[in-house]
Amino acid sequence: MGYNQERMDMNNLFDFKDKTVLVTGAGTNIGRSIGESFFKHQANTVFNDLKSIEECRFSEELLKSDNFLFSQGDITDLTYQQQLFDQVVNKFSKIDILINNAGIGSGKGFFDLNPKVMQKSIETNFIAPFFLSQKIARQMIENKIKGSVIFISSIHGEIPSGNTDYSSTKAALNMTIKELAYELGLFGIRVNGISPGKITSPSVKDERIPLQKQSGTPENISQAVLFLADNQLSGYITGQILNVDGGLGLTFDR
Repeated sequence: MGYNQERMDMNNLFDFKDKTVLVTGAGTNIGRSIGESFFKHQANTVFNDLKSIEECRFSEELLKSDNFLFSQGDITDLTYQQQLFDQVVNKFSKIDILINNAGIGSGKGFFDLNPKVMQKSIETNFIAPFFLSQKIARQMIENKIKGSVIFISSIHGEIPSGNTDYSSTKAALNMTIKELAYELGLFGIRVNGISPGKITSPSVKDERIPLQKQSGTPENISQAVLFLADNQLSGYITGQILNVDGGLGLTFDR
């Protein structure tokens, strides 16, 4: 695991009982870790992914739990977004926390991109989370839920990486976080972001990273998400983007 040698006991720190959490792109990696973390802290947890439930290979504990819901679908499809919303509300009656995690990047530079690839990145990284947040925030307001919306961005929303479609759309997402925090604050809805650096499983050596020369893990991100989602611990934090990168953004050299 990453830099957390003196980890506190998280079991007693967070309590999301009776909260419903929706995590997009939750079949693997960071999204899965986030979903599993909320589930461990007693939340009703909804995992969305493009992959099938069989491909995701969830634990028996998750699959047998009444607090678990899986929805396969492409969040860039706005019709599917409505279906997803209806599935969640029909089972759990409300949504308290939205984690916009799903994202893609082509790895291509400026001259290698074509319109189709760029459009897909814009739809996945920006348009889809924008309108899913709009839909769920409306539900929060209607039900007087002082909810939390969290976007998984990237340090490359601020630092060029040579992955033009990814960095550009994450930069757009960063301003969206601030705009939504500004507009939704009146209703007690907090909007924040997490910008991961290099995340691997397991952690690996990387000489570029100041913090013990180690990459982070999905668990490092999920713990930061739990903190920002918790109204007791971060109830006066909104419009912020938290770098969880071991200091990589301080020294990044592509």
